[in-house]
Amino acid sequence: MHNIVSGSEAREALSTAVRLLADSVRGTLGPNARTVLVQHEGHPPSVLNDGVKIVSAVKSNDPAVQTSLDLLRQVALEAQQASGDGTTTATILAEALVENYSRAESDSSDMSLFVEYVESRITEMKWDIDPLSFDLTDLQRVATIAANNDESIGELITDMFATIGADGLVNLKVGSDDHTTWSQTTGCEVPMYYASPMFSNNDRRTFEADNPLFIITKEIIEDFDDLTPALEIAIENSRPLVIVCQDIKGVALSNLIANVVGGVVRACALRIPRTDADEWFDDLKALTGGGIHFESEKGTGIANAVEGAGHFGSAERISVGHATTTIVAGERTEQLQNHIHGLANQAKAADHPFSREKLLTRRSRLAQHMASIYIGGFSEAEIRETRERVDDAVNATRLAIKGGVVVGAGWTLYTIARQYLQHHETAGAGAFADALKTPMNTLHANGAPKEHALKWGEEYYLNTKTGEMQPTAEAEVLDPALVVLNSLKAAVSIARLVLTTDTIILAEPKGL
Repeated sequence: MHNIVSGSEAREALSTAVRLLADSVRGTLGPNARTVLVQHEGHPPSVLNDGVKIVSAVKSNDPAVQTSLDLLRQVALEAQQASGDGTTTATILAEALVENYSRAESDSSDMSLFVEYVESRITEMKWDIDPLSFDLTDLQRVATIAANNDESIGELITDMFATIGADGLVNLKVGSDDHTTWSQTTGCEVPMYYASPMFSNNDRRTFEADNPLFIITKEIIEDFDDLTPALEIAIENSRPLVIVCQDIKGVALSNLIANVVGGVVRACALRIPRTDADEWFDDLKALTGGGIHFESEKGTGIANAVEGAGHFGSAERISVGHATTTIVAGERTEQLQNHIHGLANQAKAADHPFSREKLLTRRSRLAQHMASIYIGGFSEAEIRETRERVDDAVNATRLAIKGGVVVGAGWTLYTIARQYLQHHETAGAGAFADALKTPMNTLHANGAPKEHALKWGEEYYLNTKTGEMQPTAEAEVLDPALVVLNSLKAAVSIARLVLTTDTIILAEPKGL
């Protein structure tokens, strides 16, 4: 027995993986999308229409196909990480590219040139949205479509971005009402991330927690016993613990991970940014309300943490990602307000422009506009489903503000494909252009009335909300230009991997 799968067998495994992923999410595309029932081992099944979670659940008994699924899933998730949306579109585009290029026996190296052409055409076709203008119709259309045609969520998100701006931070949490609301709050985004991905606690591979305790230390933590007092206090108060430190390693890190994975404690360790570490310590102390920083001198280390002595800070919520951490402080405390004013006064008194700019940057960061969206619903399942739709809508709306919008419902890629074929007649051009039609064809299949099926023209498109043909000049279905482009780029990455891979080496011999 051996662990090598090569030649046509390897290519078939990769192609099968692409088809499985595409088939799992195809029906979820568009406002008339259907849902997918996903079984979870040891937990009740979930009804999903979120492409990220669906592709994460697809598995195969064939080791070569499973290995291919694991690889392609990561690339598909790049669309989600780049845009916060677009996994489904990326997946079905990838399948079409693989099938078309395989059938045409065309060289996939020309895909880069085709992507450049699409990017240039999207730049020409898009138009910008000003969130501060009085007419927010287009922005609300984007938010509504991304929220699966939920007009109340579309209106809420539009109102929120009109208040906090495109660069404002947004935090999602479970609300106490049966409907979704939002409020402006205080928070900060910090360029730090978890000391180990094992601290992540959800499918998005982030660490998220409500009402966490913070303990902030300038120490390099190597002894797990030093963490015990703080961990015990967190467990006694039934609160997650966030440890912000200069560094954590060795036994301290491995034992903390073991306790988190074993469910003994909810915790996450973060390393402070190395650049301007002292300033970050000061700002985080003010943001979380922690009374002191622990130093490494005897008697003042983290091992001496006690409850009620000002050793712990707090926040409304924390979300730790791959590169940044968002801390929601909630209402601005007097300590934070005084710290912000102090930074402003220091900036006024600074002699050097560089020092003044750094102080003003810190002040702006801590005074940044932020919003909390409280997801409502009558059941946990409803809240989960609503949260996914709100998350998609937030990301799509932000990108619409930043990068403009194009006519949606697959019309933009379809139009570019037709125009490209008028000037290029190579096999590769035909394979690529035909794949660009896939999103629109899928949307038609998922909900278009039969009498309108693919009755398409450059001046008209199918409004997938109403099922009627509509002039593109009056388009009501809009897509963020960046989501369309990022989805295509992720799809091309997947297709190239499938078309150029000739060998798969498994962890164990196949059949064992």
